[in-house]
Amino acid sequence: MKKLNIYPIQKVLIVFTLCFMALSLQTAQAQITFDDDADDEVPAAPIDGFIGLGIAAGAYYGIKKIRSTKT
Repeated sequence: MKKLNIYPIQKVLIVFTLCFMALSLQTAQAQITFDDDADDEVPAAPIDGFIGLGIAAGAYYGIKKIRSTKT
């Protein structure tokens, strides 16, 4: 296994990037709030059977693509 040469400035940048990502994660997980008079019980777009069909088609395409690149 080849050893990676990581310079001190790269270590500082990696630590800074990880800290920045960890601190910004809380903002990304924030939930929106509705006013009391908002009708938030009815979904804006109903999920129907085409979601399952799209997932199945995507899985088939992905498996076909992986098998064709291995041969």
